[in-house]
Amino acid sequence: MVASYHEGQSRFAPRPRALLVDVGFTLTFWDGERIAAHAAAAGVTVAPAAIERAETIIRTETRELEGTPMRTHDDGGRRYLGDVFQRALSLCGTSEDDATLARAAAYIHARHLEKNVWRRVGAGNHDALARLSAAGFRLAVVSNSEGTVEAMLEEVGLRPFFETVVDSGVVGSVKPDARIFQIALDRLQLSASEALMVGDLPTADVFGPRALGIRAALVDPHDLHAWVPVPRFPDLAAFADELLR
Repeated sequence: MVASYHEGQSRFAPRPRALLVDVGFTLTFWDGERIAAHAAAAGVTVAPAAIERAETIIRTETRELEGTPMRTHDDGGRRYLGDVFQRALSLCGTSEDDATLARAAAYIHARHLEKNVWRRVGAGNHDALARLSAAGFRLAVVSNSEGTVEAMLEEVGLRPFFETVVDSGVVGSVKPDARIFQIALDRLQLSASEALMVGDLPTADVFGPRALGIRAALVDPHDLHAWVPVPRFPDLAAFADELLR
Protein backbone atom coordinates (compact mmCIF):
# COMPACT_ATOMS: atom_id res chain seq x y z
CA MET A 1 0.00 0.00 0.00
CA VAL A 2 1.08 3.62 -0.50
CA ALA A 3 2.77 4.68 2.72
CA SER A 4 0.87 6.87 5.15
CA TYR A 5 2.34 8.94 7.95
CA HIS A 6 0.94 9.86 11.36
CA GLU A 7 -0.60 13.25 12.06
CA GLY A 8 2.09 15.84 12.67
CA GLN A 9 4.85 14.08 10.76
CA SER A 10 6.24 15.70 7.63
CA ARG A 11 8.48 14.31 4.94
CA PHE A 12 8.94 17.75 3.38
CA ALA A 13 11.14 19.63 5.83
CA PRO A 14 12.42 22.14 5.04
CA ARG A 15 9.27 23.30 3.33
CA PRO A 16 9.79 23.99 -0.41
CA ARG A 17 8.98 27.39 -1.84
CA ALA A 18 7.81 26.07 -5.19
CA LEU A 19 6.12 22.96 -6.51
CA LEU A 20 6.83 21.66 -10.01
CA VAL A 21 3.78 19.66 -11.08
CA ASP A 22 3.39 17.03 -13.79
CA VAL A 23 0.17 17.03 -15.82
CA GLY A 24 -0.83 13.68 -17.38
CA PHE A 25 -1.94 11.13 -14.75
CA THR A 26 -1.12 13.64 -11.99
CA LEU A 27 -3.32 16.67 -12.64
CA THR A 28 -5.48 15.47 -15.50
CA PHE A 29 -6.55 12.15 -16.98
CA TRP A 30 -8.08 10.78 -20.16
CA ASP A 31 -11.32 12.35 -21.30
CA GLY A 32 -13.22 9.19 -22.23
CA GLU A 33 -15.98 11.09 -24.05
CA ARG A 34 -13.53 12.90 -26.30
CA ILE A 35 -11.41 9.84 -27.08
CA ALA A 36 -14.49 7.74 -27.81
CA ALA A 37 -15.76 10.44 -30.17
CA HIS A 38 -12.43 10.47 -32.02
CA ALA A 39 -12.49 6.67 -32.23
CA ALA A 40 -16.02 6.77 -33.65
CA ALA A 41 -14.93 9.27 -36.29
CA ALA A 42 -12.26 6.75 -37.28
CA GLY A 43 -14.78 3.92 -37.49
CA VAL A 44 -14.29 2.24 -34.10
CA THR A 45 -17.13 2.27 -31.57
CA VAL A 46 -16.12 2.19 -27.88
CA ALA A 47 -17.76 3.37 -24.67
CA PRO A 48 -16.27 6.39 -22.87
CA ALA A 49 -16.33 4.53 -19.56
CA ALA A 50 -14.41 1.65 -21.17
CA ILE A 51 -11.72 4.08 -22.32
CA GLU A 52 -11.30 5.42 -18.80
CA ARG A 53 -11.14 1.88 -17.38
CA ALA A 54 -8.51 1.03 -19.99
CA GLU A 55 -6.40 3.91 -18.70
CA THR A 56 -5.98 2.15 -15.36
CA ILE A 57 -5.10 -1.19 -17.00
CA ILE A 58 -2.51 0.43 -19.27
CA ARG A 59 -0.88 2.27 -16.41
CA THR A 60 -0.48 -1.07 -14.61
CA GLU A 61 0.82 -2.82 -17.73
CA THR A 62 3.37 -0.12 -18.49
CA ARG A 63 4.52 0.53 -14.95
CA GLU A 64 8.16 1.47 -14.69
CA LEU A 65 10.38 -1.21 -13.17
CA GLU A 66 13.51 -0.67 -11.14
CA GLY A 67 16.50 -0.68 -13.46
CA THR A 68 14.46 -0.17 -16.64
CA PRO A 69 13.99 3.59 -17.04
CA MET A 70 11.01 4.75 -19.08
CA ARG A 71 11.32 7.63 -21.54
CA THR A 72 8.04 8.38 -23.28
CA HIS A 73 8.74 11.52 -25.31
CA ASP A 74 12.17 11.28 -26.91
CA ASP A 75 10.37 11.32 -30.29
CA GLY A 76 7.76 13.82 -29.13
CA GLY A 77 5.59 11.01 -27.78
CA ARG A 78 4.61 9.70 -31.20
CA ARG A 79 5.45 6.01 -30.71
CA TYR A 80 4.40 5.92 -27.06
CA LEU A 81 1.05 7.57 -27.65
CA GLY A 82 0.30 5.54 -30.76
CA ASP A 83 0.88 2.32 -28.85
CA VAL A 84 -1.10 3.55 -25.83
CA PHE A 85 -4.14 4.60 -27.83
CA GLN A 86 -4.15 1.35 -29.82
CA ARG A 87 -3.90 -0.72 -26.63
CA ALA A 88 -6.71 1.32 -25.06
CA LEU A 89 -9.02 0.57 -27.98
CA SER A 90 -8.16 -3.13 -27.84
CA LEU A 91 -9.17 -3.21 -24.15
CA CYS A 92 -12.60 -1.77 -24.84
CA GLY A 93 -14.14 -4.97 -26.19
CA THR A 94 -14.15 -3.99 -29.84
CA SER A 95 -13.93 -6.75 -32.46
CA GLU A 96 -11.94 -4.65 -34.94
CA ASP A 97 -8.67 -6.05 -36.24
CA ASP A 98 -5.24 -4.66 -35.37
CA ALA A 99 -4.89 -2.69 -38.60
CA THR A 100 -8.20 -0.91 -38.00
CA LEU A 101 -7.26 -0.17 -34.40
CA ALA A 102 -3.88 1.18 -35.51
CA ARG A 103 -5.55 3.56 -37.97
CA ALA A 104 -8.00 4.71 -35.29
CA ALA A 105 -5.15 5.18 -32.81
CA ALA A 106 -3.30 7.33 -35.36
CA TYR A 107 -6.44 9.42 -35.83
CA ILE A 108 -6.85 9.88 -32.06
CA HIS A 109 -3.19 10.91 -31.82
CA ALA A 110 -3.64 13.47 -34.58
CA ARG A 111 -6.68 14.96 -32.83
CA HIS A 112 -4.76 14.95 -29.54
CA LEU A 113 -2.10 17.13 -31.17
CA GLU A 114 -4.86 19.64 -31.91
CA LYS A 115 -6.58 19.46 -28.49
CA ASN A 116 -4.98 17.54 -25.65
CA VAL A 117 -7.17 14.59 -24.56
CA TRP A 118 -5.70 14.47 -21.02
CA ARG A 119 -8.38 16.96 -19.93
CA ARG A 120 -10.40 15.22 -17.22
CA VAL A 121 -9.34 16.98 -14.02
CA GLY A 122 -8.61 14.53 -11.21
CA ALA A 123 -11.04 14.50 -8.31
CA GLY A 124 -9.98 17.06 -5.71
CA ASN A 125 -7.19 18.51 -7.85
CA HIS A 126 -8.72 21.95 -8.39
CA ASP A 127 -9.22 22.28 -4.63
CA ALA A 128 -5.72 20.96 -3.92
CA LEU A 129 -4.15 23.58 -6.18
CA ALA A 130 -6.29 26.31 -4.63
CA ARG A 131 -5.18 25.30 -1.13
CA LEU A 132 -1.51 25.10 -2.10
CA SER A 133 -1.65 28.47 -3.82
CA ALA A 134 -3.44 30.07 -0.86
CA ALA A 135 -0.74 28.69 1.46
CA GLY A 136 1.90 30.58 -0.50
CA PHE A 137 3.45 27.84 -2.60
CA ARG A 138 4.59 28.94 -6.03
CA LEU A 139 3.36 26.52 -8.67
CA ALA A 140 4.76 25.61 -12.08
CA VAL A 141 3.96 22.87 -14.57
CA VAL A 142 6.75 20.68 -15.95
CA SER A 143 5.24 18.25 -18.45
CA ASN A 144 6.33 15.92 -21.21
CA SER A 145 3.75 16.80 -23.82
CA GLU A 146 3.30 17.91 -27.41
CA GLY A 147 2.93 21.66 -27.10
CA THR A 148 -0.74 21.52 -26.09
CA VAL A 149 -0.66 21.49 -22.29
CA GLU A 150 -0.96 25.21 -21.63
CA ALA A 151 -4.04 25.59 -23.85
CA MET A 152 -5.64 22.55 -22.24
CA LEU A 153 -5.02 23.88 -18.74
CA GLU A 154 -6.66 27.16 -19.76
CA GLU A 155 -9.70 25.30 -21.09
CA VAL A 156 -10.20 23.21 -17.94
CA GLY A 157 -9.64 26.14 -15.56
CA LEU A 158 -6.30 25.18 -14.00
CA ARG A 159 -3.91 27.55 -15.77
CA PRO A 160 -4.43 30.49 -13.32
CA PHE A 161 -2.83 28.49 -10.51
CA PHE A 162 0.55 28.29 -12.29
CA GLU A 163 3.18 30.97 -12.71
CA THR A 164 4.62 29.19 -15.72
CA VAL A 165 4.05 26.12 -17.88
CA VAL A 166 7.09 24.23 -19.18
CA ASP A 167 5.95 21.86 -21.96
CA SER A 168 8.63 19.64 -23.50
CA GLY A 169 7.06 20.09 -26.92
CA VAL A 170 7.57 23.84 -26.64
CA VAL A 171 10.97 24.10 -24.93
CA GLY A 172 12.65 21.20 -26.75
CA SER A 173 13.82 19.35 -23.65
CA VAL A 174 12.26 16.16 -22.29
CA LYS A 175 12.03 14.87 -18.72
CA PRO A 176 14.17 13.41 -17.18
CA ASP A 177 16.83 15.62 -18.77
CA ALA A 178 18.08 18.38 -16.49
CA ARG A 179 17.42 21.27 -18.86
CA ILE A 180 13.63 21.11 -18.64
CA PHE A 181 13.74 21.41 -14.85
CA GLN A 182 16.34 24.17 -15.03
CA ILE A 183 14.04 26.13 -17.34
CA ALA A 184 11.34 25.99 -14.67
CA LEU A 185 13.77 27.06 -11.94
CA ASP A 186 15.08 29.92 -14.06
CA ARG A 187 11.57 31.20 -14.75
CA LEU A 188 10.77 31.07 -11.02
CA GLN A 189 14.21 32.50 -10.15
CA LEU A 190 14.71 29.81 -7.51
CA SER A 191 17.42 27.29 -6.70
CA ALA A 192 16.93 23.53 -6.94
CA SER A 193 16.85 23.20 -3.15
CA GLU A 194 13.81 25.48 -3.00
CA ALA A 195 11.65 23.32 -5.28
CA LEU A 196 9.88 19.98 -5.12
CA MET A 197 8.62 17.97 -8.13
CA VAL A 198 5.44 15.91 -7.95
CA GLY A 199 4.42 13.52 -10.73
CA ASP A 200 3.59 9.90 -11.55
CA LEU A 201 6.67 8.43 -13.29
CA PRO A 202 9.87 7.52 -11.40
CA THR A 203 12.37 8.33 -14.16
CA ALA A 204 10.70 11.53 -15.37
CA ASP A 205 9.44 12.92 -12.09
CA VAL A 206 11.77 11.57 -9.39
CA PHE A 207 15.21 10.61 -10.70
CA GLY A 208 15.32 13.36 -13.31
CA PRO A 209 14.78 16.26 -10.90
CA ARG A 210 16.79 14.64 -8.11
CA ALA A 211 19.86 14.61 -10.37
CA LEU A 212 19.62 18.40 -10.31
CA GLY A 213 19.05 18.55 -6.55
CA ILE A 214 15.26 18.95 -6.67
CA ARG A 215 13.30 16.90 -4.15
CA ALA A 216 10.41 14.78 -5.38
CA ALA A 217 7.16 13.06 -4.47
CA LEU A 218 5.26 10.45 -6.46
CA VAL A 219 1.56 10.12 -7.21
CA ASP A 220 1.13 6.33 -7.19
CA PRO A 221 -2.59 5.45 -6.94
CA HIS A 222 -2.11 1.80 -7.91
CA ASP A 223 0.87 1.22 -5.58
CA LEU A 224 3.14 0.30 -8.47
CA HIS A 225 6.38 1.92 -7.34
CA ALA A 226 7.17 0.84 -3.79
CA TRP A 227 10.85 0.65 -4.81
CA VAL A 228 11.06 4.41 -5.40
CA PRO A 229 12.68 6.10 -2.35
CA VAL A 230 10.39 9.14 -2.09
CA PRO A 231 7.05 9.87 -0.43
CA ARG A 232 4.18 8.31 -2.43
CA PHE A 233 0.54 9.34 -2.47
CA PRO A 234 -2.69 8.06 -3.99
CA ASP A 235 -3.40 11.44 -5.60
CA LEU A 236 -2.45 15.10 -5.64
CA ALA A 237 -5.02 15.93 -2.95
CA ALA A 238 -3.37 13.55 -0.50
CA PHE A 239 0.02 15.07 -1.32
CA ALA A 240 -1.40 18.55 -0.62
CA ASP A 241 -2.92 17.35 2.65
CA GLU A 242 0.45 16.25 3.99
CA LEU A 243 2.35 19.26 2.69
CA LEU A 244 -0.14 21.61 4.30
CA ARG A 245 -0.37 19.73 7.60
